[in-house]
Amino acid sequence: MSTIIPLIPPYKKRPLPEEKPKSLGTTLEGYYGTIVMTFTFRTTILVGAVLQSLLVLFLPTTLAITPAIVALGIHFIDAVLVAKGDRPNPYLENKLKKVTAMVPDADGEFRGPGKEKVAVLLLGAKCNHPMGAFAPKFDDFSQWLTAMIKGLEDPKSQENGFLGISPWNRTAPNGGTEIVTISYWRSLQDVHNYAHSDEVHKKAWKWWEDNVADLEHIGIMHEVFEAPAGMWEGIYINFQPMLLGATTFLKKGDTMIGGSVDDAWISPLVDARKGRLRTSNGRRGQTGKMSDEDVFGKNAYA
Repeated sequence: MSTIIPLIPPYKKRPLPEEKPKSLGTTLEGYYGTIVMTFTFRTTILVGAVLQSLLVLFLPTTLAITPAIVALGIHFIDAVLVAKGDRPNPYLENKLKKVTAMVPDADGEFRGPGKEKVAVLLLGAKCNHPMGAFAPKFDDFSQWLTAMIKGLEDPKSQENGFLGISPWNRTAPNGGTEIVTISYWRSLQDVHNYAHSDEVHKKAWKWWEDNVADLEHIGIMHEVFEAPAGMWEGIYINFQPMLLGATTFLKKGDTMIGGSVDDAWISPLVDARKGRLRTSNGRRGQTGKMSDEDVFGKNAYA
């Protein structure tokens, strides 16, 4: 039986990521995200300036400028209160001091550091069009991406090797919008099995092939890696759960005398402030090698 206890209590159902790609324009949050992702900061400021000018043009001056001043004042006062410690800092909510992610085995048991391999899939999309997310067929593309992610999170596919996903986006140097989803899997074989057996992925693949002549402004990419056991590690200091640390692992329940134990989803995050997990070599399960402390000395989290 495992003696390593994750810091976050187990979940009865697999938790969804706090941030995940949404089909463009399907919710108010989706519309906001689409606008932010599509237009540059300069464009956003200019649109705001035009709207404010229209308010000044059609409304009494006091009524036109008061809402903006009040809103800015509220944000400023709130920031001062947080900085002075008079109000809880929302940025620190769920922050963990010093933790590492340890992948449990297929039964959901922690066998120790450096015992399990892990695969990483980077799936990216790019829109090389001045209208960004509003470009032709980009919404269709987004809906296929959203459908695939929903399928991965479906309770019916809990044992496909998929562990979790984190979305990221940026504006490329040429102004194009780039989206990358970083997903974690138990093995490269699990990624391969998904790509060639999942019905939604195969339909999305066919949609791309059927429309590729009209999609020169949309780019897609992927990179995939498998890190062998003992050849990967991570550390999170003053972070909320993210990336591999935000994944979850299925621990199957069992029938016992006098009752039963339900399935549970467990977090990989464990305390890294003491013991072997303090050092990089220790987190990889390596022994007999120079440790971080040999090089840098003891740290404040030990």
